[in-house]
Amino acid sequence: MPADLLLPPEGVVRAYAVDERLQSRMKADGYWPAVWYPGSKPPGWARRTGWKRNDVLYEWGAIVGQLLMRRGLQYGISGMYLEFENTASPGDPVSPPALSRAAGEGVDYFAGLSTSDDRDYLRVPLIASTLETTDETLFPKGNAPTFFAQSSGVEGVHGKTFSDSANSVVFGGALVAFVDAGDPTQDLVLSRFYLEVSDQQAKLSTSQIGLEWQLRLQ
Repeated sequence: MPADLLLPPEGVVRAYAVDERLQSRMKADGYWPAVWYPGSKPPGWARRTGWKRNDVLYEWGAIVGQLLMRRGLQYGISGMYLEFENTASPGDPVSPPALSRAAGEGVDYFAGLSTSDDRDYLRVPLIASTLETTDETLFPKGNAPTFFAQSSGVEGVHGKTFSDSANSVVFGGALVAFVDAGDPTQDLVLSRFYLEVSDQQAKLSTSQIGLEWQLRLQ
């Protein structure tokens, strides 16, 4: 009899416009949430897309395996990558590359963006996470960890400008374990996704770009 397979989780992502000024005021006034409840969203987030599917990389096994063996919290999800391109003119579409689950689609792919003339990525920490449920009967204790992160800073990991003046467009992302917070080469990438052209998010001077990423453990 064949052994049961532990299949990778399904994952979905959606993008938001983030009002940083509102967030700054709330933090200054002491209104920033201390606890994140299922179904809650970070303040200042306005949804811009519906749910988009992700591809879970084969590298997910290295992340989950280390966690199950209690090798350390550093193997938990701690951040995201936001992949961007600096386009020639505002509104220009970005053509994402083909995506697969193969080993080279993880940190090696993002390291390779160092040779690109116009593509780079932001490596940003989570700002919140909650445990949701997709079915109250089957999973009353939760089965859908949901992660939130947003763009920050003015340049990518490889030094390319991230700003409205550079016509930066976020067109994809990754869900990542920062094994060493100071060393991107040790990151483990659990899953990746790309946005359709109509949903790609231009960096605006008035806002940041947020991603809500949910893994559905069935």
